[in-house]
Amino acid sequence: MRFNDAVLGAVLLAFSITIGLWAHSFPAIPGQEYGAAVFPTLIAFVLGACSLLLIISGLRQGGGILLFEGWARAPGGYIRILCTIALIIFYILAAKPLGFIPTMSVILLFTLRMLKTGWLQAFFIALATAILLQWSFGKFLQVPLPWGILSAWRF
Repeated sequence: MRFNDAVLGAVLLAFSITIGLWAHSFPAIPGQEYGAAVFPTLIAFVLGACSLLLIISGLRQGGGILLFEGWARAPGGYIRILCTIALIIFYILAAKPLGFIPTMSVILLFTLRMLKTGWLQAFFIALATAILLQWSFGKFLQVPLPWGILSAWRF
């Protein structure tokens, strides 16, 4: 189930008009040819053009406001959506006390199992991915992710 492209395009068009109008209230920067409103106005213009293309695509596509895709008719489709939402809530609640690596390992393990990956393969992929993400965010991006119960093993 998804919204028709025309609906999403209309919402984005309203958003782009709002951004464009709001950007014109930004003050001019003295001594510069371009002010603070140039970049947001450019983004609003591009977003507006893309939303017009979405509206045209949605009108050509026809159908109603809601379109039912194949996955929505498949058994268990809505259960997988609820599981995904539950895993996001689990991350919000568990990431700080447990830490990123255990929390993300559990989330990836359940997600890979929902995608019919074998247990052993899913376990190793989930653990390796969580460790790699912790390491890359901490070392390269300088974004601290919570260590939780693994705080003694920081790398």
